[in-house]
Amino acid sequence: MIRATEMLSARTLADPRSRQARADLATLASDERMVQLCNLEAMDQIRKWRADFQPERVVPYAMAEETISATSITASGAAFRSRRNWYALKFTCELARDGESVTGFAFLVGDPVSKEKWDELGLPAVH
Repeated sequence: MIRATEMLSARTLADPRSRQARADLATLASDERMVQLCNLEAMDQIRKWRADFQPERVVPYAMAEETISATSITASGAAFRSRRNWYALKFTCELARDGESVTGFAFLVGDPVSKEKWDELGLPAVH
């Protein structure tokens, strides 16, 4: 697993262009807000790790249900979409006690998910 040394989602959300995302997050139940924060962190970390990936969406439960606790999410069967393809992803995401910010993140990018499995896994072909 690749361990992030800097958390990136707070900076992304602080950007004026993320005003709607911040407003949307505020309306979510705490578990869903935590999932969305971790999804955002995953996209930011993957983008920073490899510039040829341009993640635009994460599905944390694509191949296995994610595990949510009070301050962490483990997604062993996640997937992310980049440049019209889906890739397997595993991540662990640690959050602050209030669930409002990411404090730790580790991830592992896997193989591309074959197009034949996209429908079965609920992975949309378009965003």
